[in-house]
Amino acid sequence: MTPKLYKAGEVCDAAGLQPYVLRSWEKEFPGIGVQKSPETPRLYRQSDLDQVLRIKQLVFVEGLTLSGARRRIEEASPKAASQKRDAEIAEVLDALGADARKRIANVRSGLQSILEVLSKDPGAGQFAPIRRASSNGGRSGPSRSPARTEASKRRAPAAKASKTKRRRAGA
Repeated sequence: MTPKLYKAGEVCDAAGLQPYVLRSWEKEFPGIGVQKSPETPRLYRQSDLDQVLRIKQLVFVEGLTLSGARRRIEEASPKAASQKRDAEIAEVLDALGADARKRIANVRSGLQSILEVLSKDPGAGQFAPIRRASSNGGRSGPSRSPARTEASKRRAPAAKASKTKRRRAGA
């Protein structure tokens, strides 16, 4: 039997906390939550939810700071609780590992099928050759006519001079 895992939103709803409070508590109490991988969201066990509720009691009701709450929890929890937590973590990772193995097998078979397609003889005629579009829109010859280029060269100094006059005049 796999243990019940909660999402962050479910923990926040159960504890009556905002998500930013839960994230800050995760930084102060690194044992809270199980993260499958960096790309996936954190999941929480029942013991994590219980610890969040205990922290809430210590901080909001008893008025302790987070470091004071951490000390109180560490004093109250003997090594047996640490061993219990390690066993829970191993159990969760085993449950997640079975699903991960299945996903890896699917990815592996997909990659093998891609390899088969890529390893086939390219001259077998499966693919049509790629036609490249010409840079001048399908016209033959140069992209600009020589007369047009000469005209633009003659206008350039005049436009530059008028810009300089406007700059000097303060416009």
